[in-house]
Amino acid sequence: MVERVGKSRAYRATQAGLKAIAALVVLREKAIRLLLAAAQEIRASRGSQNPTALDRHYEAVRVSMAGILRELGVAA
Repeated sequence: MVERVGKSRAYRATQAGLKAIAALVVLREKAIRLLLAAAQEIRASRGSQNPTALDRHYEAVRVSMAGILRELGVAA
């Protein structure tokens, strides 16, 4: 993937190395990240210990929107 530049401590990527690195980056971005996200267990958070009035309003809006989307058949 890399080769040494002369007798220095510097290295540079080879042509084949650049292709392999690009393939690995694409694989990570397109496949591995999605698989890891899908494998993650989704748990509802406990919420804050001392919710403010704004937190309670936001939660009410979130719950209401979830109900509306469920009625419309948009949300799973």
